[in-house]
Amino acid sequence: MKNLLNKISEKLKLIFKSTFIYVVILSSAAASFFIGMYYQRINTKPKKYQITNVLKKDVVLAVDENSNLIIIEKSTGDYTIFQDSVGKSIFNIYANKILTQNNYTTK
Repeated sequence: MKNLLNKISEKLKLIFKSTFIYVVILSSAAASFFIGMYYQRINTKPKKYQITNVLKKDVVLAVDENSNLIIIEKSTGDYTIFQDSVGKSIFNIYANKILTQNNYTTK
């Protein structure tokens, strides 16, 4: 009877040991995944942009080969690149403005 209990306890120890190893490995993998997934979101703070008004004579508007809008300051040469959707929106605003001006002047 004692021999049987020793065998059972040895088997249970092996089962718990291997189970514990798998639990540690899986939990560390899951923790690493979530840390990697949320690291950038936790550590980066959104930039606060200040809206500034510029005159048309102070800047040059350009579009690159990827349809990104580039606004270049004439005085300093500094530039800001915007996504293509911003460039398309600004183009549509200017086009509508010119179209409505031409419609009013031709009538």
